[in-house]
Amino acid sequence: MRTTHLPVETRERSEIHMRDPFVFPDASTATYYLYGTTCADGIGDIEPGFHVYTSTDLKAWTGPYLAFDPPVGFWGVRHYWAPEVHAVDGAYWMLATCKGRIGVHRGTTILRSDHPAGPYVPLANQAATPPDEEALDGTLHTEDGRRFLVYCHEWTQLHDGEIKAVELKDGRPLGAPFRILRAGTQSWIRKFRDPRIQKDGYLTDAPFLYRARNGDLLLFWSSYADASITGGAGGYTVAVTRSTSGSIFGPWTEDEALFLDKDAGHSSLFRTFQGELMLCTHSPDTPHGMERPAFFNLTETDDGLRIHY
Repeated sequence: MRTTHLPVETRERSEIHMRDPFVFPDASTATYYLYGTTCADGIGDIEPGFHVYTSTDLKAWTGPYLAFDPPVGFWGVRHYWAPEVHAVDGAYWMLATCKGRIGVHRGTTILRSDHPAGPYVPLANQAATPPDEEALDGTLHTEDGRRFLVYCHEWTQLHDGEIKAVELKDGRPLGAPFRILRAGTQSWIRKFRDPRIQKDGYLTDAPFLYRARNGDLLLFWSSYADASITGGAGGYTVAVTRSTSGSIFGPWTEDEALFLDKDAGHSSLFRTFQGELMLCTHSPDTPHGMERPAFFNLTETDDGLRIHY
């Protein structure tokens, strides 16, 4: 694996500063691969790229190794956020957020490799999300042989952020995107304000889909909760919206209770090599600099999942 100018070390998970963590378990080598936001604004003084750590026990992690080094002329120039990796047709796709040059919206780009650790190369030198949308945090969903990119249409453009999906063919959009949810309609949500851009609105982050044992399709996502409504921490949180039809086309309804309400979020799910279902998230969300990958055990219930702290 390729190394960076950063020293490759083996360290505990609590020693890794990372937002938006994602774990890909590779059963063929009994190796866990950990990706995340490690060089975004405020995260580190290093060149843009995506890095990976490896582990065999989810405790000791070795890295960082360089998974994607953007080639000259690559469309994404900054905001290298939230990479996640999926096995696709005998290869590996990394879906990750980048921001383009002036006049080019942020979006999800798709990168390809023959190995989970890379090196990854662009499928196309452009975002897979619509060029007229400010977007981020893409994930993959497959249903009835069709592949969908699920992503967030940003609150910075809409004020009321959305989660959308678009069908893919060979890694490129096929047809028009459709909306899954609008953030401002959620009963528990509060506005998020970013003083850097002097805007506020209802934020959508981090969609991730999981099919429950009863057939419901669960959409995990993150935003900011109103503590006066939820009685919780009132910070970054994880919510579940579900399609009881089991289809990405819905209809979608929000779960009454937040899934994780403790200043943590941007979550995904994975199974250990022993078959345990885990939630992967970063905690805490603030203050910046303290974010660490966090794993929680999950148990299947008749109608969804239960988290164990």
